[in-house]
Amino acid sequence: MEDTRRSPHHNRKRVSCLLQRRDHWKARQRQSAEKWNPRMRFLVDGMLGGLAKWLRILGQDVRYDASTKDDELLRVAHEENMVLLTRDEELYQRAIARKIPSAMVLGETEEERLAQIASTFGLHLDVNMAKTKCPECGSDLKETPKSDLADEVPKASLKMYDRFWKCTNQNCEKVYWVGSHWDRIRQTLEEARKLAS
Repeated sequence: MEDTRRSPHHNRKRVSCLLQRRDHWKARQRQSAEKWNPRMRFLVDGMLGGLAKWLRILGQDVRYDASTKDDELLRVAHEENMVLLTRDEELYQRAIARKIPSAMVLGETEEERLAQIASTFGLHLDVNMAKTKCPECGSDLKETPKSDLADEVPKASLKMYDRFWKCTNQNCEKVYWVGSHWDRIRQTLEEARKLAS
């Protein structure tokens, strides 16, 4: 049976590659990023749905619709002064030609992508539930007493946790809490911070 464990040499080689990629991110986009408003809003293309959710968790204003065509993305980014995030080289070049703030997202993992965005835009990779947006729709969250959520949250979770947040969008209304998945979120952000530093 093949041993699929990665050797120390493999891991060192991967880290070296990621560091080179990180420097490439900064060099390629530093000049444009310095001109952008720090209170930016992101427009994310259809290939970056996972990144859109992560940015919302981090409290960023993010618009994402996987069905939006390239021409519409360019129009919205221009008219609403949004930063376009894409993995499409052609779309990125079209945005640059029109002087639309944009970033070509190069990372293959969510950690790498978050690291690139943090390095490029100076974002803090920490979760503040007072600012966190709904990962699904991007709307604000409102802390809600668990007594109001008896029909929406599993009984075990209501018993185990004290704080809950509900999406304010009436078409969504998803409920969130700091549950067992929180360790995975922390690990992802910790790895992203290491790559971005």
